[in-house]
Amino acid sequence: MALAIDFAAMAVDGAYDVGVIASTDTDLRPALEFVRRRYGNTRRVEVVAWNSPRSSSRLSVPGQNIWCHRLDRADYDSVADTTDYNM
Repeated sequence: MALAIDFAAMAVDGAYDVGVIASTDTDLRPALEFVRRRYGNTRRVEVVAWNSPRSSSRLSVPGQNIWCHRLDRADYDSVADTTDYNM
């Protein structure tokens, strides 16, 4: 829920030109739809999904052409946050 609220609120605040959500959770679809409906192409929305032969799942909005960045294991490893936040 916090991700969806932040995504929409940051669009309203003009905090990004391109918002990218890395999730396949369809509960986030309303946030994508809101930003697309309210801002059109002035706030682009994109998604990230795993590039896997076992799954082609991705977050999408019916009738909308949303760019999907497909990540494989090497991509994930290159951006993994190894910070220990339990301090």
